[in-house]
Amino acid sequence: MAAQIPDIIIVNGEKKDLLTNPLESYWADSGKRKPAFQISDSCQRGYVATWQILQNELVLSAIDGECDRQRFLLGKKRVKASLQLLFPQCKGQLVKANWYCGKLRVPVGNMTAYAPHAYDSRFEKEMIISVDKGIIIKVATLDFTKQQLIIDRSEIQC
Repeated sequence: MAAQIPDIIIVNGEKKDLLTNPLESYWADSGKRKPAFQISDSCQRGYVATWQILQNELVLSAIDGECDRQRFLLGKKRVKASLQLLFPQCKGQLVKANWYCGKLRVPVGNMTAYAPHAYDSRFEKEMIISVDKGIIIKVATLDFTKQQLIIDRSEIQC
């Protein structure tokens, strides 16, 4: 697999790459069928999700991609993915990621080692955001240049 286009996360008003794909666990854990996204070598999942941290919660704010939708008696039609399409109950509003439990990897600083597979490249630092049912519980920064772990919940302003 080639290096992949990451999701996006907005942290403290700043847009950053997200080297984790929380939406994948939604389909895996909920039993809901993942839409037939149009994939490419650089984006095997077929979409780029945009996430935000608001009031100590991880929320999905946008999705960019195209998927095939089956139309009754008319065959498939390619449509632009949207929050409304994936989460009709949200009515186009933000979606709290209450299904997600895990760690979010956010690279910080310059890339120090490129790897052509998935999200295997390394950076000067990585912010690790621990999430439990969509709620931010801890923030840690791995500083690879100093070989140091910094735990600081105040890094994210909510």
